[in-house]
Amino acid sequence: MSENNDFKQIQKMSQEQVQVQRAHQNQVILGQLIEMNDEEIKDRIELELDDNPALEQANENENNDNYDKNSDDGSDDNDMDSANEDPFESPYAQSDDDYNDSNDDGLAFIQTRRRNSGTSDGYRPPVVNEESMYEVLMNQVRERDLDERQLLIAEYIIGEIDDDGLMRRPIHSICGDIISRENEFVTPQEVQDVLEVIQDLEPAGIGATSTQECILFQIEDMKGVDINAAQVAYKIIKDYFGAYEKHHYDKILNDMGINKDLFERADQIIKRTNPRPGNIFGSGERMGNATHITPDFVINTDNDKLQLTVVNDIPELQISESYELEYRRITNKKNKLMKERDEDVLIKRQYENASNFIKLLKMRQEKLFNIMKAIMLKQQEFFITGDTMTLKPMVLNDIAEATGYDVSTISRAHQNKYVDTNWGIFDLKYFFSKGLDDNDQVSSTAIKETLKQLIDGENKRKPLSDEQLCKALQDKGFPIKRRTVAKYRDSLNIPVARQRKSL
Repeated sequence: MSENNDFKQIQKMSQEQVQVQRAHQNQVILGQLIEMNDEEIKDRIELELDDNPALEQANENENNDNYDKNSDDGSDDNDMDSANEDPFESPYAQSDDDYNDSNDDGLAFIQTRRRNSGTSDGYRPPVVNEESMYEVLMNQVRERDLDERQLLIAEYIIGEIDDDGLMRRPIHSICGDIISRENEFVTPQEVQDVLEVIQDLEPAGIGATSTQECILFQIEDMKGVDINAAQVAYKIIKDYFGAYEKHHYDKILNDMGINKDLFERADQIIKRTNPRPGNIFGSGERMGNATHITPDFVINTDNDKLQLTVVNDIPELQISESYELEYRRITNKKNKLMKERDEDVLIKRQYENASNFIKLLKMRQEKLFNIMKAIMLKQQEFFITGDTMTLKPMVLNDIAEATGYDVSTISRAHQNKYVDTNWGIFDLKYFFSKGLDDNDQVSSTAIKETLKQLIDGENKRKPLSDEQLCKALQDKGFPIKRRTVAKYRDSLNIPVARQRKSL
């Protein structure tokens, strides 16, 4: 008797473990889907379509709404396995596509909309092309009169150019790489000759072996400038680069025997150069193809009304009709033969996996919509005016509380996601910033923007000290301390006052 009780107890524990495991697995998969951007989610869908014959893309003329939780997915709810039921409930779940939220403070009237992916005349988002430095330079090299051997050398040289656009690796090391990897003997002179070709490419200064050489290349390349001032600028960088970096202007004036006016003109030419020409390229992989940024959301502004759209360019999915019929046959069949049972188990698993993936995909879209909506409500003044000063402090926990989602979900959702607004395309990370310790209504992003404006407008002969910047920010209503000014200035890669000084 006791053995039977033990058996029943073990069996019950096993069933509970399977349910928990399935729910946990759904949580993991949903988290992965939420973190994916537009291109990644399309790749994941293609993989599911290839792996699971029960899953197929819906016909284009079918117009099912991805976001309506009450819409018919073509299956009988009574036939669904209980383990496939939605293990997560959304506090923002809506049955209608369009709904309005009036704003208590009167700043705006928010209209949010879920776009149907099945429409053929849907939104065509702008694509931000972050060109790869490697591809841009290689395309220019191919236009030069180089043989295959020189093109091979060029590939290795360009592959060694760093993100600043400089080639800091010694030539003999590149020779060694080509000899060992390609079994092709090349001389340092051959590499040097190809390097000089690359240094003649656009942008000016690319491929320079040092910052000093980079600036010299750019001064040589300048057109339509004051020749006398350009010659002085070239000599300053060539012979007095260290002194110029340290702002020892009096020494340069005395050693070169030039007046202050000519030095100032030369200084302006030097300041027109870019010591890091590689930074004009996007952040895409240098050895890969260009990175295309397609916004995941669109916020349109019209007469202080905001309209939010999830750019849903992913295909509509459904379960194959043949699998629908087979699944119903299996669930209604009695007295199964042993041979049929293995096949039926496979069909049932594929059907349930397909159904589960469709549900998780819909949940992914809904959660992203709700999270972006919460961000829009929090930062609505910015989306209406485009004024950075109106940005409010906002951390992940603020959106987690607004949506009822876990902080980890918000963290995943705002990674590598972009929103297209009337004021440009923004990374969602842009809207998250902490406030000052003594004033939670002031965003650090707004302070940094104001700080940058103050420094851009300062008299470079008498640049503002951190103490003066602190006073100016306080006069603008920011209760900030000097050490915080220094911290924000450093984060913007802006040097101290003495290094910003020019004659």
